[in-house]
Amino acid sequence: MTTENDKNMSRKRKIMQFKVLERRLDRILKEKHENEIVLSNADFKDGKLSFAGYNRLKQECEYIDYSENIEIIIPEKYANNFKETLENMMANETLHIKKDIQVMRFKSIIFLLIGVLWFTLGNVFTLLSYVKEITIVATWVFVWSAIEMWFFDSQKMKKRKYNLLHILSAKMTTENNKKYKQEGINNETQE
Repeated sequence: MTTENDKNMSRKRKIMQFKVLERRLDRILKEKHENEIVLSNADFKDGKLSFAGYNRLKQECEYIDYSENIEIIIPEKYANNFKETLENMMANETLHIKKDIQVMRFKSIIFLLIGVLWFTLGNVFTLLSYVKEITIVATWVFVWSAIEMWFFDSQKMKKRKYNLLHILSAKMTTENNKKYKQEGINNETQE
């Protein structure tokens, strides 16, 4: 059975391990340039960007402000297919986001109309006070849901879409720091 003193020693050893790990992470961060995302061989499968690599790329870019440039460094052997694969993945996701925003806005309008209907019903049944109070609560529930969907949820979806476009506008280079020739959007943004 472990004593309290053994637990304290174990905690102290763990804290020391954590500090060593933290120093190692600090060294890695000092070597890494700001807004630089380095993709490794593990982020690719069958010569193309894998879904895991794609998700890691999106996650790392999520907190980079749109006004800041991103540099994506990829292994030399994946440079030929990288942009095409990235654009295909993003085109599909962007399409789904646009559809989700449309559906969300439609639902928002429906909820607003239901809220107005409940408000109207509450005014019709003014004789019964408990019915009027129920309709007032129902009105606020539907109106607030409509506002939340229109202004808050759709903004989150737009942020996801802009994050994807931000990644597409990134400067892409290979591990050897040779500029990766880009076409389309990236070529226009870098000139």
